[in-house]
Amino acid sequence: MNAKKTAADLPENPLGFMARPTPQLQAALRQQQAMLPPVEFAEMMVAVRSVFEKFTAKLLEFAPGVERGAALHRMMDHELKAAAPFPISCRKGCSGCCHYEVEITRNEAAILSEAVAGGLPIDHDRLNLQAARERQSPEWRRYGSEDNRCVFLGADGACQVYHDRPSICRKHLVTTPVAACSTAGLTVAPVQVLFAEILLSAELSIEGTEFGSLPKMLLRSLSEMPERRAPETNVPLKIRLQVARRQADLSQSDPQPDFAEFQIKAMLL
Repeated sequence: MNAKKTAADLPENPLGFMARPTPQLQAALRQQQAMLPPVEFAEMMVAVRSVFEKFTAKLLEFAPGVERGAALHRMMDHELKAAAPFPISCRKGCSGCCHYEVEITRNEAAILSEAVAGGLPIDHDRLNLQAARERQSPEWRRYGSEDNRCVFLGADGACQVYHDRPSICRKHLVTTPVAACSTAGLTVAPVQVLFAEILLSAELSIEGTEFGSLPKMLLRSLSEMPERRAPETNVPLKIRLQVARRQADLSQSDPQPDFAEFQIKAMLL
């Protein structure tokens, strides 16, 4: 007779092959490990590792910075199509989540800093105020505070860098009323796609990839721009993003996932 497994029976780290898996991925796979027979969970982890390695190889085809950041976004959008059947309540102007502490990679910060350097207006005083906070500062829990407002959020409540928004913003999808995202005490029901979590985990696990709060990473990226610029970066940002996105699209012509990968591709957390 199969006894129900307990937390004490679970291996210490089923995701040991990843340097930095997302918390959402860790939680999802812990849940699966508690539910599935050991053999089935082992097969699932073989598929997860295969997908992780494919994503890693694809991301490494792009140079760190704007190119890799744009490729990550294109690949993320492709994986998030799995959430299409769900009644996502996120809409233009529903900006509750734009008042939280959002974390981004250094590659994504490069894209955003190029946009600011190119003339996109932001509130630099607010950026400095937010960047001075410690990670997970209690200040971020002041719902609706103007001081918490993302520097890329327009007066109309719409994102000014929507097409270049960070991965965390892209994969933050909810089915609950938008008011729940900005009201203390209300429950938010997120829709999270397993492949999207594996993809971001692959990006974060690449050696040298830095990850931190948007204000801190953006401020640092802006300060580094003069020394970061090289002759090849004279190509306009728009053109470099288009090239990286087009190259990322080629991932659709890659060999199709095996059967086990297909099974986990359909999973939502």
